[in-house]
Amino acid sequence: MIKILQLIWVLVKHRLDRLIPADARPFWLTILVLPLRLLPAPSSNAGRDLAAALVELGPAFIKVGQLLSTRRDLFPDEVIEGLSTLQDQVPPFEHDVALGLIEASLGQPISSVFSQIDAAPMASASIAQVYGATLKTGEAVVVKVLRPNIKDAIEQDLNRIESIFNWINASWKEAYRLKLTQVLSDYRQVILAETSLNREADNAERLREFWLPRGKLYVPLMYREYSSDSLLVMERVYGTVVTDLATLKDNRVNLSKLSQLGVEIFFTQVFEDNFFHADMHPGNILVDHQDPENPTYIALDCAIIGQLTREDRNYLAKNLVAFFNEDYGAVASLHIESGWVPQSTSPTEMEAVIRQTCAPLFGKPMAEIEFGKLLVALFQAAQTFDMSIQPQLVLLQKTLLNIEGIGRQLYGELDLWQTAKPFLDQWMANRTSPRTHLERVKSLVPLLLAEGPELPEQIIKAPRRIEQILMANRQLADQVMNLQATLARSRQSDRYRRYSMALLGLSILCFLPALTNDPGSLSEWRSALGSVAIIAALIIRGIRPT
Repeated sequence: MIKILQLIWVLVKHRLDRLIPADARPFWLTILVLPLRLLPAPSSNAGRDLAAALVELGPAFIKVGQLLSTRRDLFPDEVIEGLSTLQDQVPPFEHDVALGLIEASLGQPISSVFSQIDAAPMASASIAQVYGATLKTGEAVVVKVLRPNIKDAIEQDLNRIESIFNWINASWKEAYRLKLTQVLSDYRQVILAETSLNREADNAERLREFWLPRGKLYVPLMYREYSSDSLLVMERVYGTVVTDLATLKDNRVNLSKLSQLGVEIFFTQVFEDNFFHADMHPGNILVDHQDPENPTYIALDCAIIGQLTREDRNYLAKNLVAFFNEDYGAVASLHIESGWVPQSTSPTEMEAVIRQTCAPLFGKPMAEIEFGKLLVALFQAAQTFDMSIQPQLVLLQKTLLNIEGIGRQLYGELDLWQTAKPFLDQWMANRTSPRTHLERVKSLVPLLLAEGPELPEQIIKAPRRIEQILMANRQLADQVMNLQATLARSRQSDRYRRYSMALLGLSILCFLPALTNDPGSLSEWRSALGSVAIIAALIIRGIRPT
């Protein structure tokens, strides 16, 4: 209960009620937050206040905020800009605690494995802490250890976030457009994946297997014999942070080639390997410039990996080609065919919306067009038609925005499309080649052998089954209509309950500072008690239960 009260207090303290449009705010919520208007808002920017509240609430809230910062199709720019400032950096936990966790995970004394571990962490994030160390065999390594009880804490916080989203959905009839619970469900596994260091090691080893022979992206070696789900020991690598332009220029690094290489790596990961590093922010990318004319990248922190289905990759490639050919009719048709928007969507109407949104962005030279922003604009246009954006596509969008942003920072004239087009052309050519078709047919042979004898009977029964499905759909439609009528009848009987909850909420808000050990704000809230009493009297007077 105290956790819930603390959560409510943080939300109230930062005046996050401002994020709900006034014309969409339920009556009871308007009454509930009325006393807050007697107090000054923390700042004039609600997006920054939202980010500050998420930082105060903890790691799961920060992670959800970071993922939502890519959803310009759902939230206004003010919110997105605020969420984009979120940094996953928190104060370190005690060194003795970290050593105890490392030793417990090893199952043997630290001195049996390490000759030295740094006294201060290299980095301290919301989920894990990172130390430099040396193995007894002499290798320099990095040791990553999970924070104490972090998995349970994140699970509990995710459940609280889900409760908040459910409350918003129940309270605000327009909330369904944001698909908050669906978004959280999609992101839950992404966030929880970061609490499994075994999974991160698996991802790193697979990425290393893909790229070690190519020599363009280096992934550190994992020491699996010392690693577990809560401890990761990996090779320590050295390089220049990709955004340290001064050092890169001092070393005469070919920045044009480096920026193009980043795009090449991204599209290779997506379309050839179908295994892309989905957390490519500057802190996770180093540059090896021992050969300044042919620099390479170093990838760190492989906890979040994206993969697309064969069908999604196919439609994505076709969409991108059609998009850059300004064939908006093809873009609309592909969105419908892929199931990204409902099949009932009008291709003509969707083409018109996409054209209106995206065509103005093509009014300048190709090298000046920001590809990531075009993709965001496309998603925003498609959202008008209730586009269902899968979490893997969101990860891809986020990664592409990071890669392009870094690439343009390195080399302002980066033409992402010119670099990406050969990969898309080659991938689509390979997909339609006779060899590819033969491989797909060969993969279906076991299924045909197993199911072949049943096919004639299944074909005969198909019309009857289709009719049964249609009948079930009609029955479901009738049930939905009956449910809507029942809900309409229940609204008036819910009125008294909602007013009562508003009164209870007002009472809780008045005493939250005391309950959550925030006495500094208590005097301000006492000044609002008189207003609360007046509001309560007005509510009671207005109650007319039916």
